[in-house]
Amino acid sequence: MDVVDAERAAAGRAAMDSILSQLFALTAGKKDTKPSAQQGTEATDQRESSICEAIYSLANAASPGTRMGSFLPGTERFVKVSTLGTGSHGVVTKARDSVTGETVAVKTLHPKPLYYTDCDDKEFESYKAELQLPHRLLREACFMVACRGHPSLVRLSAIGRLPDTAQYCLVMERVGPSLGHVLRHERGGKPFPERDVRRMMRQVLGGAKAMHDRGVVHRGIHSNNILVVGDSDGGGVKIGDFGEATSVSETDVHCSRRMSHVAPEYLLHAPGAVKSELLDSWSMGCLMLELLTGEDHFYVAEDSGSEGQLYRVFDVLGVPGKLTMKAIKPRRDLNRAKEVRKWRARQRRLGKQQRSRLDDMVPCDALSELGFEVLQGLLMINPKKRLTAAAALQHQWFAKEYDTDEYDPDDYDHQHYDHHDNPLVPAAREFVGALEELLESQASA
Repeated sequence: MDVVDAERAAAGRAAMDSILSQLFALTAGKKDTKPSAQQGTEATDQRESSICEAIYSLANAASPGTRMGSFLPGTERFVKVSTLGTGSHGVVTKARDSVTGETVAVKTLHPKPLYYTDCDDKEFESYKAELQLPHRLLREACFMVACRGHPSLVRLSAIGRLPDTAQYCLVMERVGPSLGHVLRHERGGKPFPERDVRRMMRQVLGGAKAMHDRGVVHRGIHSNNILVVGDSDGGGVKIGDFGEATSVSETDVHCSRRMSHVAPEYLLHAPGAVKSELLDSWSMGCLMLELLTGEDHFYVAEDSGSEGQLYRVFDVLGVPGKLTMKAIKPRRDLNRAKEVRKWRARQRRLGKQQRSRLDDMVPCDALSELGFEVLQGLLMINPKKRLTAAAALQHQWFAKEYDTDEYDPDDYDHQHYDHHDNPLVPAAREFVGALEELLESQASA
């Protein structure tokens, strides 16, 4: 490193130290005072706006070569074009930036999540503090900032507020449609060939590894959250929707993620499972199987609950033995180990096979032996034997030449994505915890 580079790096670190000081001062929260309702609202709005400013400043100081747009007090400059998708928590719209002409995606949260539509307004008020709606989006922005810079992760462009409702929104790069949409609607459920599956899985695994390197677990990887870039037959894919993401350093985390892609150890309430990167490995195994077969083999009806989902896993992959259950360490008070023994006995009575049915679902002419090793490794019930994203990428199946020269998941600027010497890595993780302070101080106001 020459003198100029050293001076630039020192200036960057000094800038980040200053930003971090501002950030943590904003999120400190004084719990010994209780302002009036009006003062509390004004103070909270001002602090949240300042936090948004700090998020993008922190991101730009960490990655000066890939700057993120500033905080936008209003989003009048974005003209809605169409609705891209609606989920239980929010909606994503396609919009045009009237200043730059760029097409972007704007994500907002529903004032009332869809699964609360049966509640009247008075009843819903009691849930608002628990939902922490404005802060879910700020939290998601924080994780997107922490992981930004990798081509397989959707890029956050700015944080704004809607001019009519003052709701926070995330302005992101416009990509899509989702891989699930392509599979079900454009291909009519026709599986992808191995060549395309290998290309897409390499990109998804690369994005997941980048997140895991930064201490972030996505916890929501499935075909509807994988977005297509360009032509689905030769373009790239990106991981989107960080709404369920968590940090490995968090102590109190919850998960309301898609049930069909939940790992067995999570269903068995194993210690630490809720924030393990192996949750993402399992989800990527489910995704790979779906791409190869055209259907979600782990899907169960929503009212089946975790028990029904667990039994579905056993039906596909076989009932785990004693050593596997010992490795998972399920919570004893839930008697899940007893349920597993009952399920094993039930399968024997019905004369059903105890082994995995993966090889029956994916015929050898659809997937090579090396590819099957990756699929099987990602879908190991025993988390200690499951492939991490990093380990999967080292597998010989990915050693082949790229299937396309148009999209190389390793083609990014390492200077701006060095997680070993980037203050943003621990800073973003600490910031998530600091946000909790803000939530608590607002709740007590």
